[in-house]
Amino acid sequence: MQPNTQPSEIENLHYPMEIENLQAPYTRFERDVSLGSGKGNDLPSIEIAFKEKAIPTWRNQLTMRAFVVSIVLGTLFTALAMKQSLYSGTFNPINMYAGIVGFSCIKTWIMIIDKCGILGPPLTRQENTLIQSTVLGITGVTSSGGLSSFISGMSLTAAKQGDPPIVDKLNVKNPSVGWLFAFYLATSLVGLFFMAPFRKVIIVDYKWLFPSGQSIGYLINSIQAPLKTKFARKQVTTFGKFFSFSFIWSGVMWLFTGGRFCGFSFFPLFGFKATEAGFYWDWAGTYVGVGMMCPYSTTISVLIGAIFGYTFMFPELEKKSGKWYTNEIGRDSFHGYTAYKTFITSSLILGDSFYQILKLIIIGLYRKLQEKDTTAALPLADPHSTAGSSALDSDEQFRTQNFIKDKISTKYSLAGCAALMLVSIIVLPIIFPQVKWYYVVVMYILCPLFAFSMTHAQGATDMYISAGLGKIGVFIFGAWAGVSRGGVVVALVANGVIGNFIASASDLMVDFKTGYLTVSSPKSILIGRFIGTAVGCFVTPLIFWYFQVKYPDLGFNSSTYPIPFGVISREAASDALQGATGLPKYCLLFCFIAFALGIIINIIRDVSPNKWGRFVPIPLIMAIPLTTGGFLAVDLCLGCLIALIWRFKNKSQADVFIPIVGSGLICGDGLCTLLLSIFSLINWKAPACVQFLRRQLAG
Repeated sequence: MQPNTQPSEIENLHYPMEIENLQAPYTRFERDVSLGSGKGNDLPSIEIAFKEKAIPTWRNQLTMRAFVVSIVLGTLFTALAMKQSLYSGTFNPINMYAGIVGFSCIKTWIMIIDKCGILGPPLTRQENTLIQSTVLGITGVTSSGGLSSFISGMSLTAAKQGDPPIVDKLNVKNPSVGWLFAFYLATSLVGLFFMAPFRKVIIVDYKWLFPSGQSIGYLINSIQAPLKTKFARKQVTTFGKFFSFSFIWSGVMWLFTGGRFCGFSFFPLFGFKATEAGFYWDWAGTYVGVGMMCPYSTTISVLIGAIFGYTFMFPELEKKSGKWYTNEIGRDSFHGYTAYKTFITSSLILGDSFYQILKLIIIGLYRKLQEKDTTAALPLADPHSTAGSSALDSDEQFRTQNFIKDKISTKYSLAGCAALMLVSIIVLPIIFPQVKWYYVVVMYILCPLFAFSMTHAQGATDMYISAGLGKIGVFIFGAWAGVSRGGVVVALVANGVIGNFIASASDLMVDFKTGYLTVSSPKSILIGRFIGTAVGCFVTPLIFWYFQVKYPDLGFNSSTYPIPFGVISREAASDALQGATGLPKYCLLFCFIAFALGIIINIIRDVSPNKWGRFVPIPLIMAIPLTTGGFLAVDLCLGCLIALIWRFKNKSQADVFIPIVGSGLICGDGLCTLLLSIFSLINWKAPACVQFLRRQLAG
């Protein structure tokens, strides 16, 4: 059946826009899914609902109104995130509500100009994706830029409050707008160019999940989908129901957080002893949704890691207090318990990533030797073929063809990456005389390994592990420089360089996942992310400068904005100055063992038959709950159990709707954080308090 093109022609009648000639793919796509199921317009296909929507070229996806809205929203969200982070050291994720607010702004824009008698172009899901990517590029500088952690940790204010108080000139660098501009421009853009060439391998070949990126993709598809088919209507209705449920649920949970240690976040589902070991239910819809979408191997790996860490490894390490490390040392010091927790888990992660990178290189070289045409690693559908097993397979095939059609030159990407690295090598020693050029070279040698680790963790479970990886950099470069050569500043700069690189690299893959689902061009997403990040390099320091001027006591404990993680970051850098000799007993040995285990377990997975190998846990994913908490395993297992029961009862329905339901839970919970952030800005507090206490304490 030939799709009707009239709506597309009408939409493009009043303005010039170059449209991709995708009529043939859409025709074949509709025919393929019809042959695969025989249900016509009731097909469980998302893309068939958009068959009458023209797909703009990558250049026409870059609209001026999208960039204007993105810069305005990005600036507002940056101010909101900055206020939260300077006050508490943390802030709520922005990615879940950026797409919704951007959609609302553009729709309002179109309504206004329509009232003025001006017919504007319709809003496309590709434009919505561009807004999402650009806004997150702007706000990403705030989240990874360290103004509430390592940048503030360099200041004299943090130095005076540190233990020990290292206040000499070489180990202090007060934040100022000028050098912050240069620092962010030199370090925040490199990761984008490095990771761009891996988009096909990670998104198409490895099919990593990226739950937040997938959820945003379903969100954009839901709010943009024409409701002309039964499945499209059911998809939007289902997404809306669980989105609303998750939003309301999060709001209800907030009502009981009206005091210190109040709320359901530490619900003792398995008893108080299990809660002390890290196993509790936090009543968050986000990770239940992630658990529904994750493969079973991911959930099993998280569960095994949490059980091993919180029931055996960590309790045993705590028993060694006074033997392997002294009791007087603070729990968060690199000389005590935290060193084991941070470095052992990070070593396991890096061992896994080292093996995966090595395997990727070996496979790539093998293909080059075996095949003349190395571009044929992923065979595309034959123009005359019919669909695979389902309409969802046809969705994937159609998206894959569009995703890899607009190629991003690997040569230019790596050239851009090398050029920005060179700029960093020149600029950073000028800003920080303590940071020698060869320090920066070594930082960028380590960055790809760390970036792959971060991307894998985010792709599997949606968790950020940048804090633990950043501490590795703090330790290495703090120990290398030493206190006499400004080691505190060097360590904190290393944290910034590595953190900015891996955050921009992994977040770009999240955007690519969203773009894959919304049939957006990778080129437009990369450009949008680049422009957003560049704007953020100026917006973030300016907003921080406003806080500096308005609050002269910024960073002190008595201040309205105490920046608590500034002092903590500085103390971590101070601890690193002693190097390996300052680590607790056997810590370095355990790190080598963990790194080796990360490689060995992966080898066992790869050489085992598939029916057994899929039950071998993934080392990197095992390490994630060790850095975040055992609650993650509880949430993921609950979501996995729901998905398992659903598939047992009705597998075909479950395969179609589990990603939609999971995405609704994630997005609803994410949007509620915007409302709660606004409440915190106007000092609205929850009206009630719920605490869970042991019976003897309650009496």
